[in-house]
Amino acid sequence: MSQGLEPRRPWRGWARLCAALALLGAGCPASKCGRGAAGPGPLSEEERRAIPGVIAFISERATQKDVWLVKPAGEETQLTKSPEEDDFTSAPAPDGKALLVIATRTVDGLHLEQLRLQPLDGSAPVPLNAPRARARNASWSPDGQWFVAESDAQSFSDLVKIDPKAGMAEQRLTSVREGCFEPDVSPDGREIAFVSSREGDPEIYVMRSDGTDERRITAFHQEDREPRWSPDGKWLTFISNREGRDRYFLVRPDGTQLRAVSGGATKLDERQLVWSPDSQKVAFVERLSDGKSRIWVARVEGGEPVALTDGKSRDDEPAWSPDGKYLVFVAERNGDTDLWLMRADGSGQTRLTTAKGADWLPRWFVPR
Repeated sequence: MSQGLEPRRPWRGWARLCAALALLGAGCPASKCGRGAAGPGPLSEEERRAIPGVIAFISERATQKDVWLVKPAGEETQLTKSPEEDDFTSAPAPDGKALLVIATRTVDGLHLEQLRLQPLDGSAPVPLNAPRARARNASWSPDGQWFVAESDAQSFSDLVKIDPKAGMAEQRLTSVREGCFEPDVSPDGREIAFVSSREGDPEIYVMRSDGTDERRITAFHQEDREPRWSPDGKWLTFISNREGRDRYFLVRPDGTQLRAVSGGATKLDERQLVWSPDSQKVAFVERLSDGKSRIWVARVEGGEPVALTDGKSRDDEPAWSPDGKYLVFVAERNGDTDLWLMRADGSGQTRLTTAKGADWLPRWFVPR
């Protein structure tokens, strides 16, 4: 979660800086002037109705966890409902017609997970593998013909390719005793970034989408995890504790031009990075020492990151709107955990869900 100082009173110097940054489209440093965090008030209904897409999220308003859909204007639809299991949002299908869901249940003390393709029209989900202890972190090919996920079907944890039209057949892509994790398919579908501990600690690797031609991207005696391709395929981000705290780094797919995302702006652990659709920015969360957190946005080209929330509550799990103009995030305010909307500069923070019970893990996409 984002960490930082409490917002100060706006000084004249900061007011001038905010105006200059606004002209450049960079927003203002909310961590120092508070203007970006507070904004001019909540988003109007007219503005919210013009925001594209729909947001899938997990809700705990029932006894079990279910997947719901909500439009930016607030209209909600329940997508899954099974009192005997918990359902978690995974990756939306590229064609916008379905959502991968992880269905979990406990049988005789054993935790089991199953990937299912849930059509958005509410029809019956399609099971894509047999229930097992590890079936998660799915990443789609850009054409929607297949996806890659973690699996323990044949090993502790390896990566498998699954064709949703081929039943429950899986093509094993890795075979590593120490395990492979967190796959992310490149935007052109030709490569897969992933994590492997084969050298004694987690490192970032890239391989072809058929499992061949592996190459190691990072080499450090600490943990490097969570690789994410930029939408244009020119960068990878990953999180590392190489500096004594969890922090995000940028690197080219060939391992060059390594640098920290946040520069010197953050001081505590970072998490939950997401790329903007145009590959120009990333949003991420910094944890605060008091259990609260703050959302930041950083430009890939460099410069000081901007704090979008003020650190007075727990604000995390940001997700970009399809047009890159808004963010949805999870906030513990008003005595509950809900989804909130804001503009990409942190202004207009607006509560989106209001039902009693936690709402979290949003995925924003355009349905077809």
